Amino acid sequence: MSEVKACSQEGCEIRKDGKCLEGLDSECPHFYWDDDNEDEEDISVKSEEASIINKVTNKINVFKGSELGLDEISSVTQRYECDSVIILGDLDCGKTTLLATIFDLFQIGQFKKYLFAGSLTQKGFEIRSHLSRSASGVTKADTERTKALDFRILHISIKDLETSLKKHFLLSDISGETIQLARGSGAAMKEQLGVVKLANHLIYIIDGEKLAGSERAAAIQDALVFIQVAIDNKIFDDKTVLNVLVSKWDLLQELTNFNLYDIVESKINGRFLTKLKEIKYRRIASRPEEENSTAVDLGFGLQDLITDFMTENKSQKKIPIRVQPSDRFINNYKVNENGK
Repeated sequence: MSEVKACSQEGCEIRKDGKCLEGLDSECPHFYWDDDNEDEEDISVKSEEASIINKVTNKINVFKGSELGLDEISSVTQRYECDSVIILGDLDCGKTTLLATIFDLFQIGQFKKYLFAGSLTQKGFEIRSHLSRSASGVTKADTERTKALDFRILHISIKDLETSLKKHFLLSDISGETIQLARGSGAAMKEQLGVVKLANHLIYIIDGEKLAGSERAAAIQDALVFIQVAIDNKIFDDKTVLNVLVSKWDLLQELTNFNLYDIVESKINGRFLTKLKEIKYRRIASRPEEENSTAVDLGFGLQDLITDFMTENKSQKKIPIRVQPSDRFINNYKVNENGK
């Protein structure tokens, strides 16, 4: 049985005379090989099938640019190898402001060593930055608070100008209410924050504004309790590198009665240094108050934070990928083959 050239387009005579209707021959997307003894009914069916296949294969998925849910991150991880950055902290501590400011600083070229190399969630970043822009109509820069209890994920790619290294990151935006729930319940910690175990970079933000005022003791106690509950429920362990960021440093740097080591570091280290692999501390001021902006620059401390993200670490875990659905969302993810 021999084969002949055939075409799924109506009116094409390539089966009879070997000539493509559009003059494309084998490059034609409608072209296929067929048995030479098929009857006209078979040819019609084959033509319809080929047309359907052609429509399916020509479909293009376009990213909307919005934030992603945990069940949507595979749309990014299937394209790129990504590091996950999990950002934890209480209400109004500056988690979302940190994300918005990183995006803004790339737009104005503030990171001299690094370049913005793309994002599949640029709309999500823009929404978080809106209230800091003059177009929003507000008189004082602000950031809309994250309200949803579930994880919101933003994608960003960063290029190191010195080494030409380009890395992709998935940055979490988690509401303060989720942190409160997890701190108050081991079951909620496992259910809401189980995926934290798979983070490449783990950040906990302590609100500098609270440390500067009457809520200092409560802010430190909340951090201690959260870390303890995370350890008790095996979210944090002896492989965890915890980055503690003290936000709104512009409100703290001039206080004569504030010593970062005595007030924060010594208390956290005293309880957890032997239980975690490492605890690092950074001072940041993502968006200083206007009256403090001359003493502390916009995005104070964020360049060093980006440097930490960009540092190669071959032992790092790989971003989780989606598997079969389960009632507990942590069971919906597994680590890539070479991850830990």
